[in-house]
Amino acid sequence: LYKLSRRTVCCYQGAVMAIDIAWNCNLDDGVEACNPEYSFRRVDNPDVGVSPGFNFRYAQYHSAPDGTKTRTLTKAYGVLFAIKITGNAGKFSIVPLMVNLGSGLALLGVATILCDFVVIHFLKRRDFYKEKKFEDVEVEDDLDLIPDRLRMPGERDPLVQKSN
Repeated sequence: LYKLSRRTVCCYQGAVMAIDIAWNCNLDDGVEACNPEYSFRRVDNPDVGVSPGFNFRYAQYHSAPDGTKTRTLTKAYGVLFAIKITGNAGKFSIVPLMVNLGSGLALLGVATILCDFVVIHFLKRRDFYKEKKFEDVEVEDDLDLIPDRLRMPGERDPLVQKSN
């Protein structure tokens, strides 16, 4: 007896072959540099005792002219290809980078406001936090806090005494 090649065994018994095609591309290098990687493997077990490989049976029914009914049962062998294509492609762009950075900074601002709100309104030691967070400023009534550049024309400063 001679030893059969794997290809010959697949042809006679059938087989289930998995073909994986992986596209992993960096589009910054151009589309020409984007080449797939192929891998092939057999997924069925050729050493199983009962019905190895890929095969199936189907029946054809016939009626003879004399009324006799017959059936032809065919066991078909073949190679079943299961193809899986996966991929990942990316290209750098400044716009998504800026959008993500802006969103991150905005979330940091919202987180600060939310934490301050929770601490000021819901914690037991909220008075201590308010004392450290806010500074009370006392303003004397007779001071004018409006700078000269914001004063209306002809309006006088109440602190400056009118001399006669």
